[in-house]
Amino acid sequence: MLEYTLYEDLASEVDIPKAGITSCPVYKSERLRGVIFGFAEGEEMSEHTAAVPAIAQVLEGECTFTLEEEAKELKAGAWLLMDAHLPHSIIAKTPLKLMLYLLREPK
Repeated sequence: MLEYTLYEDLASEVDIPKAGITSCPVYKSERLRGVIFGFAEGEEMSEHTAAVPAIAQVLEGECTFTLEEEAKELKAGAWLLMDAHLPHSIIAKTPLKLMLYLLREPK
């Protein structure tokens, strides 16, 4: 029998904290890892990179998403694919829920 994973309301899997950033893993397999982040308004995730390609999707709220030196203003519905090792940072302009998918090559 084929298997599947369903979240009928993905954004409800994480609460936005009063301060700081919280995360909730929602899926993990050999090829894909999914984590939802909740950012309080004004919180920042400083510049970092991922070792694998990644997809970021804004579920709720607005943020400034900086890719290398290029700042993008994103809001709910935005979808972004990043190559591995691309420096990026995030500042939550409003309370924010962000879905992150890390894409891995099978072993």
